[in-house]
Amino acid sequence: MTGFYDAHVHPPVASLLDGPLAPYLDGLQTATGTQVELVEPADLAEYYRSRNSRALLLGWDLETAGNRRPFSTADVAEIVATAPDVFDGLGAVDPAKGALAVSQVHEAVRRGMKGIAVHPAAQGMGPADRFASPVWEAAAECELVCLVHTGTTRLGFGSRGGAGVLLAAGNPMHVDGVAARFPSLTIVLAHTGPLWQSEALAVASHKENVVLCPTSIAPEAWPGLVEAARGPLGERIVFGSSYPLGDPEALATSWRHSALPDDVVERIIAGNATDLFS
Repeated sequence: MTGFYDAHVHPPVASLLDGPLAPYLDGLQTATGTQVELVEPADLAEYYRSRNSRALLLGWDLETAGNRRPFSTADVAEIVATAPDVFDGLGAVDPAKGALAVSQVHEAVRRGMKGIAVHPAAQGMGPADRFASPVWEAAAECELVCLVHTGTTRLGFGSRGGAGVLLAAGNPMHVDGVAARFPSLTIVLAHTGPLWQSEALAVASHKENVVLCPTSIAPEAWPGLVEAARGPLGERIVFGSSYPLGDPEALATSWRHSALPDDVVERIIAGNATDLFS
């Protein structure tokens, strides 16, 4: 069976669900119609292993904006170590921490992470903010991939003030300047929708160091992406489900049933991410 590489997984373990995700969990479940339950790392590994697939686990650090313990790089590394045949990881970085954020980048390297993950809307920062530049510079020097959550976020969904989450910070145009200033840095635009899909396509088409991860978005929901995937951009689209809030198997099936040629589909759901994170 041909599997997939899920490049956007939030492992539903206690250190994440009771940590940085806790204030947003009810809204996320309402927005997605999903009931999130705790899963042991061994069971999560078996879910992907039984499908001949891999999972990229994302760290989360919202400590500056949310004053909660991060789901740290150490937490991610501990889970990856339980099943390295299935798991890869991205370290947690909060760019607002200044010099400490740069040390988080170096910690990601020491712990064998494939890159780092940031969430501008929830972290209350813009990717192009001056204080974030040392993070991008350090990541470029360390040859780490940077995954940036963009587009509409479901964090804070339906709450007063959106729980302080700033939608505008998710505009992928903020990443355009970062990609221009750090051309050796590979940046993954995660989610990307439904807001600013045209902007995300424009940035990725213009900047060869930008990759799209249409996380939890079925191809029929983004016709422009499907059309772009027929060209060179098809080499820079990776598959992501946002598990446990999305169903990776169902999403992979929707890509396989799309109008794209089989070889392009297999690149999107497995090959591109394997090349990027191997």
